[in-house]
Amino acid sequence: MAVKMLGLTGFLLALAALGGCGRSSPASSGPPVERGIFISSDDCAQFGKLSIEECGQLIDHAVALHQRLAPAYASLDACTAAEGKDRCANGIDSKYHPTVAAFLITFGDKPSAQPLYGVSDASPGFKGLDKTKYALGDKDYSVSDSAEAIARENAQGTKG
Repeated sequence: MAVKMLGLTGFLLALAALGGCGRSSPASSGPPVERGIFISSDDCAQFGKLSIEECGQLIDHAVALHQRLAPAYASLDACTAAEGKDRCANGIDSKYHPTVAAFLITFGDKPSAQPLYGVSDASPGFKGLDKTKYALGDKDYSVSDSAEAIARENAQGTKG
């Protein structure tokens, strides 16, 4: 009986292993979704994918995310130590938060947006709420001229 059970188990394991052979599911269902970094709804709309109203709604959502999820510091000194000089603002909760520098807009069937902040090193770019860095020159997303100027200005401010 134990031999039969082992034989059946071995057969089922082999069948499961072979079940994945021959066919594969498609890697993606279409072209990659475009993303861009912008500083305003007008800046976003000039990219030509969404109207200024749609961009504004997405940015409003990103600001709400910022208000809910951005790091909060008890003092300006604590915020400055973590985020860098001139990168903090007093929030509606009387705490200090990093200042939003730009927005990452994801286009597609369900467009979305998230706030971006200046990075604390001297590299021109941004970081997200999850600390993901968005460097200038990355081919995975577009960066508006205005957002690029902000990123470069922020990088210059960290060199001092």
